[in-house]
Amino acid sequence: MGNYFIILRYGTMVYKSDTEYIMGQVFQSGILSTARRTIGHGPLAVVIYDEEIDCLWFWRDYFGRRSLLICRQETGYLFSSVGDSCKEWIEVPACGVFCLKGQNLECYPFSGHEETCVKFGENLFDSTVISDETIQPPVLPLNTCTDTSEFLDWESTTLKFLELLSESVRVRDMCCKSPLSFTKDSLSDYSTRHCYCTSDDKCNVHEVTNWDVSNARVAVLFSGGIDCTVLALLLHRSVPEEEPIDLLNVSFGNYDSTPDRISAVASLEDLQKLAPKRTWNLIKVNVSVEELRCARERHITDLLYPHNTVLDDSIGCALWFAARGAGLCKDRPMISSARLLFSGIGADELLGGYSRHRGAWQNGGGLEGVLQQLQLDIGRISERNLGRDNRVIGDHMRDCVAPYLDESFVSFVNSLPIQYKVDFTLPRGQGEKVILRKVAQNLGLNSSSALPKKAIQFGSKIAKLEGRKEKGGDVCSRLSRKDQIT
Repeated sequence: MGNYFIILRYGTMVYKSDTEYIMGQVFQSGILSTARRTIGHGPLAVVIYDEEIDCLWFWRDYFGRRSLLICRQETGYLFSSVGDSCKEWIEVPACGVFCLKGQNLECYPFSGHEETCVKFGENLFDSTVISDETIQPPVLPLNTCTDTSEFLDWESTTLKFLELLSESVRVRDMCCKSPLSFTKDSLSDYSTRHCYCTSDDKCNVHEVTNWDVSNARVAVLFSGGIDCTVLALLLHRSVPEEEPIDLLNVSFGNYDSTPDRISAVASLEDLQKLAPKRTWNLIKVNVSVEELRCARERHITDLLYPHNTVLDDSIGCALWFAARGAGLCKDRPMISSARLLFSGIGADELLGGYSRHRGAWQNGGGLEGVLQQLQLDIGRISERNLGRDNRVIGDHMRDCVAPYLDESFVSFVNSLPIQYKVDFTLPRGQGEKVILRKVAQNLGLNSSSALPKKAIQFGSKIAKLEGRKEKGGDVCSRLSRKDQIT
């Protein structure tokens, strides 16, 4: 189902699981009332059958952080978190709460998402009814004021920003009580199931028989950039000092010379200076072109489906290998035992970190153009990113959380004037995510605070590994379904 964070934040853990808690609310208040309350308190994907009215209810949280797919067949409908490219799966949009009766759909849309609900129902159901009972989004709308004369209280605002982000990290850390357990046999099984090399390939996973296990509960998907490095330091404040924290860094091709590997090593030095008693395991995940091709064709393509663009291929494959957590740490083969992975996704969408945000400003749109692009990016994050990421990361028995997408934190950031987020009169590495850079500097993270944005497909060099010139939005021919390699 997911993680219902309101239990951790405001109440005592009196329920065995979030599923038990939510079902208790269903019996007490009804399904629709429960759905209204749950869409804004953490990642969820829910399917509930109401026998009394012969109706199937289903929904995802507002940001779509858990995957939910649907497929229509002659005998009815299939639901799954993971599909395959042999069936016509469609991702359930994070746009409302759905009630399916037979082949007729009723939708209670999130306010402003009515059109998405209509498009979803067009090809799947005999009829689609959009209810007048809309559901208010769980986050405040974006502040669209562009008055540059407004007084900016940087001191109190950065403190509040740090307080909310720290709480978001702490609550998510509380979800994970123990690491993954690896025995000698399970290590062998894990490496066998998750290695796609032939005997002639040279990779860090194939034929390794003596793994070191990290003994960490939690890890950070770690490029060395500002988003993930801030999360790593805040995680240090939450995790007991005697526990290690894994930093998972993936590179393709010329491993140690990729931008993300260089920045990861530099940011690790900052973390070691600020938290010298902590064991930081920088696990270098090195992937050859041969292993990439084998893993994609045999396995990753089905995890990505129904996403099928060049960008989905690059990001999805990079995340799958990073989440595998098997690589080199201090020149020794190490596998991460982290059950919970922290991701910096959401920071760029909220704070203007992408090059397209600067482009919107430079191309005559000014701050109004930047605000329009921010609104577009945060509005489509569920359909472009999070369901896909949940499928590829979850394949390794790990969960991934996104502290920057905590609803309370998003509401605070959305309420801020745009001047706290961007100042494109400054160069790259300074003018994006301004408030986050100030927080990083205040925390002592000198290396990462001045780094410009480097998307994972470029920072890890996966985009150039196979030597193709493609646009990210193009359909990726490498994700077409083929016969399995023999």
